[in-house]
Amino acid sequence: MTARAQRRMLNEVKKNPRVSARDLKKSLAHANISVDESTIRKTLNKNGVHGRTPRRKPLLSRKNIAARLKFAKEHLDVPVVDR
Repeated sequence: MTARAQRRMLNEVKKNPRVSARDLKKSLAHANISVDESTIRKTLNKNGVHGRTPRRKPLLSRKNIAARLKFAKEHLDVPVVDR
């Protein structure tokens, strides 16, 4: 893979971090660059871009929102102690 192809691929990943290796392969193919998906993954890993799945976590309930707001208002004037 050429340095130009690597830069192009990294720029695409910076624009859209959720793009898959398969989609990158297709976009590089439009630029007449044929690269295997495993090569794309290896190149991204070498450049510090690793595939991660975001953690699924529940949205805040109305009860939690109210409790957090109450806590914040109660502790508005409490000084922060440096450690």
